[in-house]
Amino acid sequence: MKTTRRLVLAAPALLAAPVRAQSWPDRPIRIIVPYTPGAFNDTLARLVGERMGDAVGQIGVVENRPGASGSLAIAATAQATDHHTIAVANTANLTMNPFLFANTGYDSTKDIAPLCVTARLMNCLVVNSDSGITSLAGLIERVKAQPGRLSYYSSGAGSSPHLAAELFRVKAGLEMVHVPYRGSAPAIADLIGGRVDLGVDNLPNVLPNIQGGRLRALAVTGTARDAALPDVPTFAEAGLPDYEVYVWFGFIGSASMPQPVRDRLSAAIIGIVQGAETAEKIRRGGAAVWPQDQRQFAALIR
Repeated sequence: MKTTRRLVLAAPALLAAPVRAQSWPDRPIRIIVPYTPGAFNDTLARLVGERMGDAVGQIGVVENRPGASGSLAIAATAQATDHHTIAVANTANLTMNPFLFANTGYDSTKDIAPLCVTARLMNCLVVNSDSGITSLAGLIERVKAQPGRLSYYSSGAGSSPHLAAELFRVKAGLEMVHVPYRGSAPAIADLIGGRVDLGVDNLPNVLPNIQGGRLRALAVTGTARDAALPDVPTFAEAGLPDYEVYVWFGFIGSASMPQPVRDRLSAAIIGIVQGAETAEKIRRGGAAVWPQDQRQFAALIR
């Protein structure tokens, strides 16, 4: 009798669970971007967000939350329990920040749900077009002639542009000053304005100003030249071998996100970036579509 009574009392909850799962999503999908508008994270979030409605039935709403080299945004996503919050995360956010900062507010291997990787790109070394520097060798010569005088920007301490520039500095034996910003957009504005001297940034972030003649590209960090800049050499071609940097970008949710929701979001996002129009926009922007599923993404983080 008691067993029957317990089953009767539990029945409403048992029946409600599938209904809640089937009703997802019941509100817009919040897409958090760890940096300021204008960076590739932001572009990717908006490309996915504008097609999210067709893919899952609710629109994607982009929210920029810069700070702490992306840690603020990733921590906010890890702490979200509404199952409608995701974020665009890159290599630095998930694999470098935990080793560079004492308290990021999240554990990449425990607190997040890796949904999918969507794109991969290389970095590009740029200077102001009016600097008079036309080659990697010319830049190295100028920096060595003025040790500690020239400065390079990054989108934040510990960001992928920061670490890529540091690797270049060490390999070339240079003394330069690091100037961190809260995102690439204000940093690039200062490079164009002559307030910093150079940067090694994600190619999509600097490509429009290279094409517009405001910045000069000296080298790219891939193993081969990029189709968007066929005349720009790799670092190896320009005289600095064994220097290769790629950055991937993926979407994450909270570890509390149910597996059916993870599966649906992963399939939807990969489907969006593989669509012909979106894939072409990503390619024209200086990146490549690089889909990796949940298991593959988790392996990248580990």
